[in-house]
Amino acid sequence: MRILKSISLFCFIMLMMSCDSKQSLQEYYVENQGNNEFVAIDVPTSLFANTESLSNDQKMTLETVKKVNILAISKKPENQDKIDKEKAAISNILKDEKYQLLMKYGGSNSKMEVYFTGNEEAVDEIIVYGEDVTKGIGIARVLGDKMNPSDILQLVRSIEKGDVDMEGLNGISKMFSKDLL
Repeated sequence: MRILKSISLFCFIMLMMSCDSKQSLQEYYVENQGNNEFVAIDVPTSLFANTESLSNDQKMTLETVKKVNILAISKKPENQDKIDKEKAAISNILKDEKYQLLMKYGGSNSKMEVYFTGNEEAVDEIIVYGEDVTKGIGIARVLGDKMNPSDILQLVRSIEKGDVDMEGLNGISKMFSKDLL
């Protein structure tokens, strides 16, 4: 009888510990990816760039990125309440201590925040959250394995300068035209 009580108590404690009421970003993404009010896109790294145009260092950096998940809501007159609700939900998720703020950028009509999980030498996830009063909100999860932030930054700079052929993303960028966001 005593063993049965001990097992029951152990199971109860394990159940209570597993019931974490905080929603993770992954759970938020999965919960909303099928919602018609959201645009949800999963982009494998094979669509990122023409790897033939990359240097060996850029190829190695790109190999640490596994995929990008994008979730966005376009701004429409009828969905302001929904956007406000989702902004609050995302803000609440990003308050979790596992999401470390890397940088913030903002203007009068828009803002962007970049977070990461893992440690500074081996990042597992980069989160980019953006809001724009006229376009809506969006969040992107860059998932990888031991990504190095400085290497990722170098790759982004190369993309900005046009050193990297991003032809594979043209179709996706058209989806985020002004008509959609």
